[in-house]
Amino acid sequence: MDPSFTYTIADLARDESVRLLCDCRVRTYTRDELAALVGRDARLHLVGLHRALWCAECGEPPFTGWVASAVPGRP
Repeated sequence: MDPSFTYTIADLARDESVRLLCDCRVRTYTRDELAALVGRDARLHLVGLHRALWCAECGEPPFTGWVASAVPGRP
């Protein structure tokens, strides 16, 4: 199994956030916000399947997402 499929919200650094893209916008969640919504043990590659993160505007789940860092120069 690809090791990237094992990363959870607990694996994110404190300064990292997750950006999720739906049909109408990109939303940014901090590690603490995600943990409160879906739990610290939620796997990052499946986080968009949780209804709590579906868009209230367009009703679509976020199918694409990426990790963003608050530290300049760090991906």
